[in-house]
Amino acid sequence: MAIKIITQQNLKWINIDRIDEEALTYIKTNYNFHHLDIEDIQSESQTPKVDAYKNYLFVVLQVPHWQGSTKTIVPLEVDCFIGENFLITIQHSKVKEMKNFFYKCMKNRQTKREWMSDTSGFLFYHVLETLFYNSRSTLNNIGKQISKMELNVFSGDQSTNVVRELAVHRRNVLSFRRIIDPQRYVISNLSHMRKPFMNENLTVYFDNVVDYLNKIWAILDTYRDTVDGLHVTVESLITQRTNKVIGTLTAISVGLLPLTLLSGIYGMNIDKLPFANHPFMVWIMFIVLALFIVIALLLMRRKNWL
Repeated sequence: MAIKIITQQNLKWINIDRIDEEALTYIKTNYNFHHLDIEDIQSESQTPKVDAYKNYLFVVLQVPHWQGSTKTIVPLEVDCFIGENFLITIQHSKVKEMKNFFYKCMKNRQTKREWMSDTSGFLFYHVLETLFYNSRSTLNNIGKQISKMELNVFSGDQSTNVVRELAVHRRNVLSFRRIIDPQRYVISNLSHMRKPFMNENLTVYFDNVVDYLNKIWAILDTYRDTVDGLHVTVESLITQRTNKVIGTLTAISVGLLPLTLLSGIYGMNIDKLPFANHPFMVWIMFIVLALFIVIALLLMRRKNWL
């Protein structure tokens, strides 16, 4: 069943883990929500927002989620209706943190009493706290991977695989930032909402969530700068190594050029070439030229030109 309900005194928490005909019929029958909000919950990937009405709030949230199969950060959307005596949470994709939080509240009487003994706004704060605080483990995992990558880069690993992994980390950090940024403004707006179920006492709680998201934002800024710096470092090291290889090959090619030219001249069928009738002198010319090339290469090597 897609609809699960917890009741504590006058407060009701309705959790819907997927939108189907049963869920839509239940919402339309029991609540008088705006038709635009009904349309929004039927479509996924809505922009995070908060819409205030006379008797309720409609909030669209996105939570960063690590997708192990593709090694990417994807947004999971949670739509919420907050009213005088109810909280409705709607998931378009099953959010593990929301499921665990809901069943903990359902099975633990003390937790249920603690979280649902006040207004629906206070319960909604606990939902926000759980969703975003659990994203810290994903952030820590990204940080560990970046630190490991940093050690590999400065230990001498500058292969193309490192460049590819850095690109993956950069994408994940940017995706995390893209998800977190709108949530800061949405929750900041919630802290200034004044409704019977969102009283002034809740301001400090929502501000606490905003502060936490700002800390995550600062950490993501650091990760982004670190990844960008590592990317530039790896590119510089690869370019330097490539230039060194090209310089060595160029020196070898230029060194062999005089010998190639000399052998080409004496390989042609031309009369009266110098020492053409003295093979021993021709070999001496090759040996002298080769010694000159070796000395020139050694001098360039000594001056770190190669």
